[in-house]
Amino acid sequence: AQTLRDFPNEEVLAQTLQHQYQGLGKDTVAALSTVLHEPGDAAHHFRDFFARFDAPQPTLTISPKGKTSFTAFPYPTTGTQHTSESLSALLDAYYQDKAERDRVQQQGSVLIRVVRNELKKNRNKLKKLQRTLAETENADDYRIKGEILTTYLNQVDRGQTEVSLPNFYDENKPLKIKLSNQLSPNQNAQKYFKRYQKAKNAVIYVNEQLKITQADVDYFSNIMAQIELAAPKDLVDIRLELQQGGYLRDHDHQKKNKKQKRQKVSKPDRFTASDGTKISVGKNNLQNDQLSLHTAKRTDIWLHVKDMPGSHVIIHDDDPSEATIMEAANLAAYFSKGRASSNVPVDYLPVKRLHKPNGAKPGYVIFTGQRTVYVTPESDLVEKLADN
Repeated sequence: AQTLRDFPNEEVLAQTLQHQYQGLGKDTVAALSTVLHEPGDAAHHFRDFFARFDAPQPTLTISPKGKTSFTAFPYPTTGTQHTSESLSALLDAYYQDKAERDRVQQQGSVLIRVVRNELKKNRNKLKKLQRTLAETENADDYRIKGEILTTYLNQVDRGQTEVSLPNFYDENKPLKIKLSNQLSPNQNAQKYFKRYQKAKNAVIYVNEQLKITQADVDYFSNIMAQIELAAPKDLVDIRLELQQGGYLRDHDHQKKNKKQKRQKVSKPDRFTASDGTKISVGKNNLQNDQLSLHTAKRTDIWLHVKDMPGSHVIIHDDDPSEATIMEAANLAAYFSKGRASSNVPVDYLPVKRLHKPNGAKPGYVIFTGQRTVYVTPESDLVEKLADN
């Protein structure tokens, strides 16, 4: 009989278990192999694992990459897990969410393609700019060569393709300098000075472009995250934003050359904290701008996940309780890229400390004086707080 020592790791054991026992899925054998490698009697762990199917705890698991799966009880995992009262309730929630995700993918296919193309274009541009910046690091080399050539012009003859001259920046090592045999010694020196000046100017330009391009990457990453979290109704505002930004054409020919009423941004989602305090959540950049910069009072409290795409959340109170802040932080974490994570950092501060720079893209704000709390998103709490 084989023992655990016959298997070098959990992956090999999982493959063997799936081969030996019919009806075991990949997730189940992975969980079983993890349990069998825990300290103690493996046979006892084996029996206990399958005994848990007799008293199920229906569990929905969200992996760190956002993939959802369901099991009869909590399996060992690095993702977040939520249990349901019954398997039927869990399956209803799972397939309802899947159906909505599928509708978003179908209805938002054009938006997804546009955003992916913009992301790809800007990420490629970012790589090219970074390569260019790396090349400009040789700028000082050009200056040094120009200075040394100028200093020792009398030691350089026209027609040479290379010369070795004393280096007053490093006296122990002469400097080899490549030359054009078509230019005079002085013209070769001036050529190096011109290359130095060009590289120096490029550093300023490239750094500016790097900043702009990185902002574009962050912007479209944010929109992609919003689409991934969106309900079908949220796609209307995202489409409008892309049209306003010139990234998506309006193909409604009946509207062309006609004055149209400005399309209104949809209202944010509404929630009520356990103590009755009202909370609003923007689901896209246009909603976020409207909510944070126009609707909220300056004394209201603004929340947002730290350093990742997410919704703007407003507590409509100037002095909310600690419990309300934590509930609002949970909403901010749930409606963000960190939904499948644990211990998500959320910044909060009064709305009056928000500032939108001139020319900034929709949804972008800067702020100071924030405090930070840490929460693990809970879908059950989100449902409990939602206004019906």
